[in-house]
Amino acid sequence: MNSESWINVDLSDNNMTCIKLIRSKRRKRMCITVDRQGISVLSSINEKIESIRNFVNENNNWIVKTAKFYLKLNENLEHGRLQRDELMYLGKKYKIQFIKDSSQYSILSENLLRISFHVKDRRRDKENIANWYRAQTRTIVETKVPLFGKRLSMSYGNVRIKNQKSRWGSCSKDGNLNFNLLLSALPSHIIDYIIVHELMHLIEFNHSKHFWKLVEEEIPTYKDCRNWLRKNGPYIQLN
Repeated sequence: MNSESWINVDLSDNNMTCIKLIRSKRRKRMCITVDRQGISVLSSINEKIESIRNFVNENNNWIVKTAKFYLKLNENLEHGRLQRDELMYLGKKYKIQFIKDSSQYSILSENLLRISFHVKDRRRDKENIANWYRAQTRTIVETKVPLFGKRLSMSYGNVRIKNQKSRWGSCSKDGNLNFNLLLSALPSHIIDYIIVHELMHLIEFNHSKHFWKLVEEEIPTYKDCRNWLRKNGPYIQLN
């Protein structure tokens, strides 16, 4: 069982920052992580705040250096860094709220750019978001893959939605297609590129010049799509 809170600390560059504190019964030693989402300290349940602040101070210079690196990366993001109460859907940023209810459903407001999740158990927020993404992605894939398959005169095997850490899509030698459940977070033209990319692997099971030529014939802007994914892809994740 993890417990999350936030503490304010002074860094060596004379700036105060808010650090996420994640306590766990299983953790015995403290650990600091710095990534696109910010700075986190992982500690045991019983670790004193003063001890945590001292640990942060001991690693102050490394934290500042690494945080600046990710700050530069975040400045290149099209939509900026996601906050804890936000998610991406079809390339747009939405505010999210959770409402405890006797049944589970969600309401998306395009005008307000807000998604309300009605849930039975608030402790399963991350799981609820993952399931929501999976459902949205499945709907998109079940629509777009057959359309592109027909247009490209291609047949394929099973189409699956997976919680993949580092891939947006993959294609097996048996012709089965796998797509990341977060695919629906991406802009529509990026989704099209990923689907076409995987379908073309049914013809060319590599990334040769011939493969990229096939992709370009269907998606002339594929290089722009690849650049967008390189800059923004790692930042789209389940919080």
